[in-house]
Amino acid sequence: MNFKRLSITALQVLGFGLMPSAALANTTNTVTYSATVPGNCTFTYANGQNETVTLSYNQSQERLSGSTGTIGINCNYNASATLSEVTDVNSPVTGETFALALNNGSSDVISTDGTSASSTTSLGLTNGVTTNFTMDLTVDGATDLGTYEYSVVLTVLDAS
Repeated sequence: MNFKRLSITALQVLGFGLMPSAALANTTNTVTYSATVPGNCTFTYANGQNETVTLSYNQSQERLSGSTGTIGINCNYNASATLSEVTDVNSPVTGETFALALNNGSSDVISTDGTSASSTTSLGLTNGVTTNFTMDLTVDGATDLGTYEYSVVLTVLDAS
């Protein structure tokens, strides 16, 4: 009789271990979702992407000055930018001094003396909102008759 009792008990234990609810209690499921939102910038140019600016001449100050048309920048991140050094493409004199600035309509966001590139500076952009800028150049020391031509590069950098 002990043998019958033992086998009935063993059958109950074996059956309890095979119940589906006992097996599911130890199951977990981990799901990981990931995505990357790409950076996106759009630019609008009042006078074209590669604009030529006519500089005004102030004879008493021996100064050339000019400003680009509006450059609208709209990014989905707060981009940064740099201004290159002023490159003398054609000038009948040497030793001019420069003042170069990227202006947002109320203040200079980036400025440099033009002899070297500016530091990287945040543009203060708001996601989805176009911010308008102009690039202003002043050249002192334009003393000789002739054609003066300079180039500058504005570089907008991504968020990384």
